Amino acid sequence: MLARRAIAYLALALVAAAPLAGCKGQNTLAGGLRSAGVGGSPDEFMVLPTRPLEMPASLAALPPPTPGAPNRVDYQPKAEAIAGLTGRSGGIATTNGAVLVARAGPRDPAIRSELAGEDVAWRQSHHGLLLPRLIAKDKDTVTYGPMLLDAPAEFERLRAQGVQVPAAPPSALGQ
Repeated sequence: MLARRAIAYLALALVAAAPLAGCKGQNTLAGGLRSAGVGGSPDEFMVLPTRPLEMPASLAALPPPTPGAPNRVDYQPKAEAIAGLTGRSGGIATTNGAVLVARAGPRDPAIRSELAGEDVAWRQSHHGLLLPRLIAKDKDTVTYGPMLLDAPAEFERLRAQGVQVPAAPPSALGQ
């Protein structure tokens, strides 16, 4: 009798554990969500509302459905940001942003190597104090601390010079 009860409990435990076995791999839905950064709490920035549905003037003018094409009522944040920055609707012809760089104006082709050399020189001469270096979680804050901008002080400096500055929220001025 005792052996039958133990076998029944073992069978019940195996049946209860079977659904959880599918959560282990990356190919499953739960594993894929975890690897994509979706964890214990939802990310409110990943959820975008849809635009209101529109009724076209003629149903015959609707484009044919294209599998894999974006939905017309979904927001396209990247395309909208590009349109806002460039003034043109649609995407950029290249994926590396060459149009935005060209619109910014001429640039020095050796700027990256020049900045890298200046960064090495800055790091060699500005180590920061020993104790903050030992306990700081972010070493760059210690190294680049003298370069950080004090936003409220800069805001007040520009305002005192008569430069037209945007209105700042009261919390930004109290820091």
